[in-house]
Amino acid sequence: MSKQHFLWKAVDINGKVRRGIWADTGLYEVQRRLRKAGYFPVWIRSIAPIENALFPAGRNFKWSSFARRLATLLEAGIPILQALEMMSSNERSSFDQDQLMILKNQVESGTDLSEALAHLNPSPNSFILSMIKAGEYTGNLGKVLSEIADELDLELEYQRKIRATLAYPALLFTAIILVLYALSVWILPMYEKLFLSVGVSELPFLTRVIFAGSQKLPLLLGGCLSLVSVSLLVVKFSSSNQWRIHLENLLGRAPLIGKVYHLRDLVQFSRMLSRLLTAGIPLLEALRLTAGTLRSPKMLALISNLILNVRQGKRMAPMLSASGIFPKEGAEMIGIAEEAGQLDLMMHYVTKIFRRDLEEQLEGLMRMIGPLLTIILAGLIGIIAGGVMLPIFDLSSQLQ
Repeated sequence: MSKQHFLWKAVDINGKVRRGIWADTGLYEVQRRLRKAGYFPVWIRSIAPIENALFPAGRNFKWSSFARRLATLLEAGIPILQALEMMSSNERSSFDQDQLMILKNQVESGTDLSEALAHLNPSPNSFILSMIKAGEYTGNLGKVLSEIADELDLELEYQRKIRATLAYPALLFTAIILVLYALSVWILPMYEKLFLSVGVSELPFLTRVIFAGSQKLPLLLGGCLSLVSVSLLVVKFSSSNQWRIHLENLLGRAPLIGKVYHLRDLVQFSRMLSRLLTAGIPLLEALRLTAGTLRSPKMLALISNLILNVRQGKRMAPMLSASGIFPKEGAEMIGIAEEAGQLDLMMHYVTKIFRRDLEEQLEGLMRMIGPLLTIILAGLIGIIAGGVMLPIFDLSSQLQ
């Protein structure tokens, strides 16, 4: 079995705290090694591969592929044990082969597929496990696995769209930083020495500001880069998700992309709830599972209130309408669906509306940010060029 990397914290017999990173086949093996070395483990956490750390959507793609292949085999009439064995034999990765064989052996011993998946490392999220459990209870495992694959593919598609939308502005912003750095390190010092060598007594105010800024800019950029690097390392190796949540909340309050993150949360909420209700999961349990897929504090607070209301026998629509987070039109549609007993179908329709709004917002953001950053870049270069040219004009007038 291939090895994983584990970050651990332990205490030795003298009470000193020790930390390290070990490669081993599993969590229990790391615990055994620590105790054998005379350490008492405090916590042990597996470190995701670098591609998963930078692109978490890769994990969704893995489970989407698993669900799609297993659904195809089951719907073709192949028994689940034979299907898992076939999938294992076709895997290129030895780690994935071992995982599938472990899964097959547990199912063969009488364990439910959902329970066997929960014991894997890494295991699927609660949404996938709950959907599979619902499919096992209703006898529609193949259909439910197809729905899981569709859901994960849609989530992956929207993550790609958001990244693609932000990629061009990020590239322009990087270009602005590089241009300013190049000007402050090579170009502006050369002109400053030139003006001093020809005996310019007093530089214009704008020129003095530009030269003073160019001297401090490399240090400022270095400090910002160090701060960002440290923040990313803290986010990566933090034992909780609080830093990631704070980062997403900060982006959610940004003037231009905050609306995108809000619509993304609405799409995720309505889409997850629609899928879970369609799979036959009761509303109260579906709300709990949906809460586990969200990170926005506002959405989590809203779902907590919804759970309390539903537990008391109340309807969701009044709470959604009064929240100020959920669009009132959507809340009215959900209210009609609750009265008609068609909540799963209406949530599916509401999801389509939110998706369309999200796509329009992404397109509008792309049209706005690109030209705006281009104008900023051109303006900065124009100001710097003007500040450098002013002493040249003054010098030429003095020579005349």
